[in-house]
Amino acid sequence: MKYSQIHQALKDEGFSWVSVAEALGCSGQHVMNVCSRRVESPRIGKAVALLIDKDVAEVFPDKPRYTEDKKADRKAKISDAKARLIEAGLAAA
Repeated sequence: MKYSQIHQALKDEGFSWVSVAEALGCSGQHVMNVCSRRVESPRIGKAVALLIDKDVAEVFPDKPRYTEDKKADRKAKISDAKARLIEAGLAAA
């Protein structure tokens, strides 16, 4: 979505840049900068998408980083490492 579309969608839901910012503990300018793609913030991007009831990939299709789940990726890598170590007989006791 373009900046103006995000802004309108937030207004349609009854939110302003300032109200979103206060809820997130940042400045209205920061929220505006994320929505205009001047800066990146997965946290702000995900929150904005949630507030306008859209998937983050739909709101920010140009920001694949916003859809990554680093915790899940990390857990998967750890599980894989443990399985390999067990298979090789090198797992920690």
